[in-house]
Amino acid sequence: MITPLRHLLAAACLFVGMFAFAADTKPSGSAEESTKVARDWIGHIDAGQYAESWSDAGKRFKAMVTQEKWVAAMEQMRQPLGSVSAREVSEATFSHEAPRAPKGDYWIVKFATKFEAVSANEVVILAPEADGSWHVVGYFIRPAA
Repeated sequence: MITPLRHLLAAACLFVGMFAFAADTKPSGSAEESTKVARDWIGHIDAGQYAESWSDAGKRFKAMVTQEKWVAAMEQMRQPLGSVSAREVSEATFSHEAPRAPKGDYWIVKFATKFEAVSANEVVILAPEADGSWHVVGYFIRPAA
């Protein structure tokens, strides 16, 4: 037989569990702030300022690729696409998971972009630094479907 005390205890545990889960998933920053950081950073790429984009990226980004390799990769990947004729944010979401990254806090900003040569989807991934500021830790371009 379940006593009223057990019901109360079970309800309290459920409430605390729900509260802890909700607190854990609350994003820091906002979609608007993250989109601005992503747009500012990707502006360097659009201008051919690949070294500057590397400099403005987060520590994890810099640990994964040297500035020289980043510049070479961007020259090979972005220059053939031509200039950007249109770019719209298609999604900005907070997540505890990101592609090719350990669990943590991330803002994932997705853009639908029209280049001179092709349409593509760009993904900019941001993570917080020790000082609380958000920086780019990942960038991907995928052909538009």
